[in-house]
Parts: sequence; structure tokens; C-alpha cells
Amino acid sequence: MKRQRCLAVASAALLAHAACASTSYTPRGDGRIVTVMEDGAMVLMKDGQRYPNGADGLKNAVAGNPVAEDHARAYATGTHFALAENLVGLGALIAGAIVATPRQDMAGNDLPVSRDRQVAGSVLLVGAVAALILSGFHMGSAQAQYMDAINVYNDGVPPRLPAPPGWRPTSPVPLPPPPGAQPAPQPIPAPAPPVPPQAYPPPPLPPVAPSPN
Repeated sequence: MKRQRCLAVASAALLAHAACASTSYTPRGDGRIVTVMEDGAMVLMKDGQRYPNGADGLKNAVAGNPVAEDHARAYATGTHFALAENLVGLGALIAGAIVATPRQDMAGNDLPVSRDRQVAGSVLLVGAVAALILSGFHMGSAQAQYMDAINVYNDGVPPRLPAPPGWRPTSPVPLPPPPGAQPAPQPIPAPAPPVPPQAYPPPPLPPVAPSPN
């Protein structure tokens, strides 16, 4: 009993850890749609924006491309048909099993199943299998439409020129250097040109004495 309890706790912890798994790499924003994992679920990402992995998320992600939007609508329609057929198949399977199961009397003895119940149970079981097979077909077709929508949209995204090597976006506000970064060497100023000596005016001449006549 203790071993089974420990196994159940370990299984629950493993499932909780798997549900919290997320991808650590963020794709570059080039206008294309990519799939990432967040908390154990697949989501769509385009230019840093996330969309839920479903019909509505796909429709919003491929908006603007008419062909991709058609594939997205086909995916939503196929998914709805597959879900409805799956529910009908499961209901018919349960009903057929109940109808075809022999009943018991008060003493616990099995009563023979009437021919009508056998036919009804067989029809329900065959219909259930057919509905489940058709549900799987529609779900597989919907998944193909899902991938077509993403691929068609990505092919329609115009290419973006890559940034030149060594280019970094500049900020209008000076940013402090990252921790541990070495300060950039400051350029040595050029020596100032020599200042020529200042020229002073010559001293005045002494007065000349008048000559006697």
C-alpha cells in the first residue's frame, strides 16, 4: 500500500513537472509563425506575440492572407465535425453495449437477449465504430489544414533584410555599460600646435636734441 502511494505521488509530480515545461528559446521576429511550448501546451508565436493553439488562435495568426484564412476555416470546420462525430460514436458505443448486455432475473440468472435487442445493439455498435473512424479521418484532415494555413502564411511573408554585421540599435538615452564590461578606450587627443612668440612693438626712440645754429 505504501509503495503504491509513493508511486502515485511520483506520477503526480512527474505530470506536474511536464505541465510546467516551456521552451527556453524565443524565435526571432521575422513575421513568420512558429510553434513554442508554454506550461506544457503548444502555442503559436509571431513577432513576439502569442496565440492559443486552436481555431481562434490560428485564425488571428494568419489574418491578412486570404488563402491561409481559408485553410484556417477548413481546420475549424473539420475539428468541429470530428468532435461531434466522436461524441456520437462514444454515445452509440455505450448505448449498444447496454442494449446487447443480457439482463438478470431476481435470482441472478441471465435472461436470453431478444432478437430485436441483438439487432439494435449490433446496429449501434457498427454505427459507433463508423462514427469513430469518420471522426479520426476528419481530425487528420483538419490537422493537415492547420499545417497548410501556417505554411501558406509563412511563404507569403516578404523577406526582411538582415542587419549588417556588428550593427546594434542605438538608444537616444546613453545606457550604462553591462556589468563586467571593460570601458572602451578613450582616444588620445592630438598635441596642440606650438604657439608662436608674441611680437611686441619696438621701444620708442629717445628724443633728439635740437642742433645749435
